[in-house]
Amino acid sequence: MKMNKRKWKIIDAAHRLFIEKGFHATSIQDILDEAEISKGTFYNYFTSKNECLLAIIEYVEAEGYQKRIELAIGKDQQDEEVFIKQLAVRLNMNKKYNMLALFNHVMQLDDKEIRKYMDKQYRAELNWVSKRIADVYTPGKNDYSLDHAVMLLGMVHHFLHVWKMGMEEEVEPEKVIRFILKRMKSMMNDQMKSGEKFFSEELFSFELSGEGRAQRLLDSFIKKIDYITKKADSEQLDYLHFLQKEITSESPRKFIIESMMLSLKHVFKDTELEYEISQVVQLAEKYIKCQEGEEV
Repeated sequence: MKMNKRKWKIIDAAHRLFIEKGFHATSIQDILDEAEISKGTFYNYFTSKNECLLAIIEYVEAEGYQKRIELAIGKDQQDEEVFIKQLAVRLNMNKKYNMLALFNHVMQLDDKEIRKYMDKQYRAELNWVSKRIADVYTPGKNDYSLDHAVMLLGMVHHFLHVWKMGMEEEVEPEKVIRFILKRMKSMMNDQMKSGEKFFSEELFSFELSGEGRAQRLLDSFIKKIDYITKKADSEQLDYLHFLQKEITSESPRKFIIESMMLSLKHVFKDTELEYEISQVVQLAEKYIKCQEGEEV
């Protein structure tokens, strides 16, 4: 996944330095030297080192979200193997970009905006896992899925942590997830039979109503499309206009939109607009889910 070359150069340099030296020990001048850019170029894209840090996290999150979409396209939403692979995406992305070390630095920061963003990201992940658990194991019944999501994520985290402490060789996240889910199925059934619930499924729901979320997503989608069309060529414009027409129609057709997502990714591959297109794809996916009454 790519973006504006200069912006990516800054993010890439900052990412390396934050991992090697730590966030606090890295100065903006260090980033300028590593990226071989001027101070003016840095501030053309970021207002602070903290904003640069958020850009790194957002980039990795966007790439992971796109991979999850691709895994699900054309597949049965109740396919357990698809869910396992989707869940492993974030773990594999964290390893690829050494995000755990970066998260450790983030948690030491006394910055309300960054902490707020991280909390929002975690809530979104819990919502996603909760919904997917309901899709796969308890279709039509999501009363207990938040409990199950908390248990699943907690167990995966601790299994991987203990494995790392005691074993030299690495273990595939999919293997761990598959092992845990096999044991959790009976737990899920027992809980639904007992009717005992710890967390309400609305605990981490977004504040806006469904209609408000849909409008917000649609507005963001249109703004992003408008930005990209100013830089796109004729072929790219055709795809963008087609997607926008479908999204804003009275009855958006999900299968067409999913097909257009793949086409857009191909048409914009290795261009400076590839990162922006990934954001358009995310907004389109979230809007469709919101229209269908799903959590986003």
